[in-house]
Amino acid sequence: MKKTFILMVSVMFPALLAAQTTALSQLGGMAAAKAVETAPARVPAVPAASPDKGTLLLLDQTTGKVEVVIPAGGGFIYASTGQFVPAVYNGSGYILSTGQYMPVVGGSRRASAPAGLTGKWLGWGEWTYQGSGTRCDMSLEFEDGAAYLFRKGGYFDCSVVGLATEPARFVKKGTQLLDQDGKVAGSYEGGVITLNEAYNENVDIKTTIKVDGLHFDYSEIWTEKSGAELYNIQGRLFTGG
Repeated sequence: MKKTFILMVSVMFPALLAAQTTALSQLGGMAAAKAVETAPARVPAVPAASPDKGTLLLLDQTTGKVEVVIPAGGGFIYASTGQFVPAVYNGSGYILSTGQYMPVVGGSRRASAPAGLTGKWLGWGEWTYQGSGTRCDMSLEFEDGAAYLFRKGGYFDCSVVGLATEPARFVKKGTQLLDQDGKVAGSYEGGVITLNEAYNENVDIKTTIKVDGLHFDYSEIWTEKSGAELYNIQGRLFTGG
């Protein structure tokens, strides 16, 4: 499993940055890292709303809740109450008349959309290392076929560190997922996907995805061969169609 690390300069998380640097050196220098200037936290890009999207999922950053809304001319309508809210759509979210920004974190699937994991998934989570954590904006894309699962790729932007996931294709055999060598790499059953992959000869990665309607809960745990936990990434992603 190929992963690429990108370290970023940050004055906010010096302890975590030092810890990440130490951890990466323990991986034998196999991670590709580069220092860049810290950029403001970014909301994952989401395609502009279209009529066949039906609804969008907006994050109310004042409450932390995700709201289901229906795009409408000059704003949106809360699906739960029917209340119209005047707002301007800027391509990744809505700006309310009060100045509040509500980013799009997902959208309902079209009736004709394939089931399973097919599509782009956007959300957020936390990357933890030895008790220190940082928020991540997360994106993943899959193609879920009848006989295969194709992870097209993804990226976790965690301010002090970024993680890019390379494409990988798995063959479905019953509830098992087989890698390109025909070996069992995980399972896919009842909306729960597990993958057991190796970063290198010293580090293993276990990924668990639990699909629940328009979102899935994501877990990615890195462990050393000794069993010691190295990284713990947890998040929730919503479908963008």
